[in-house]
Amino acid sequence: MYLVFKSLEEWFANNQLQSKFQDTYRTIYCAAHDFALHMNKKAQEKSGEIASISISEILLKQALIDAFDDLSRLINYHPTKKPNPIKEMSYIAYWLVRHKPIRLENEDIICNEKLSDIARMRFLFLNEEFCVKLLMNSAFEGKKERHASCSMIDAGERQLRYYKRYLLYYLVYRLDSPKSLEAMILGCTIHPAWEVDPVIWSNPEENEDFLNNGD
Repeated sequence: MYLVFKSLEEWFANNQLQSKFQDTYRTIYCAAHDFALHMNKKAQEKSGEIASISISEILLKQALIDAFDDLSRLINYHPTKKPNPIKEMSYIAYWLVRHKPIRLENEDIICNEKLSDIARMRFLFLNEEFCVKLLMNSAFEGKKERHASCSMIDAGERQLRYYKRYLLYYLVYRLDSPKSLEAMILGCTIHPAWEVDPVIWSNPEENEDFLNNGD
């Protein structure tokens, strides 16, 4: 095993995914920026302090390079020709957690007694919390209010809230591969009270993008 540093220019020279990479980078960076603003606002509301969250563009780009390298191998050597959104985001989230491009500059916020324990966890593990949001957004479009009773939707809300908390725990302490992360998110889409991206559960005979043969 050996480590090789790749600049973005070197990586693009040997990769056909430049446009896709740039679009994904802009999407993830904008999402991370909005997430940082949201967390700063929460910190001020709950504790009166500013969290001062920054984003390392170098580490974010490296995380995406590693994710795209993995996805390219799937496309080149496996039946998957166009991974579905959950698979793509599982690989991206895996490498974001590994490289941790989102940084907490004001660490005193972790010790602020005005915050609950779970709130402190979310500030301590910012990258994992960010990935929870990315992963859930990759699967769900919104509530199926037209097709589910109010009681089912209320129960679904509670279950989904607990599920997100468990997902944060898993990203922090148990994450071992993008494949296991993909399986967790895919299982969550079965709940009837939430509208799933139609690509996720398409008929494999009608949609070539559907992953029907595993990795």
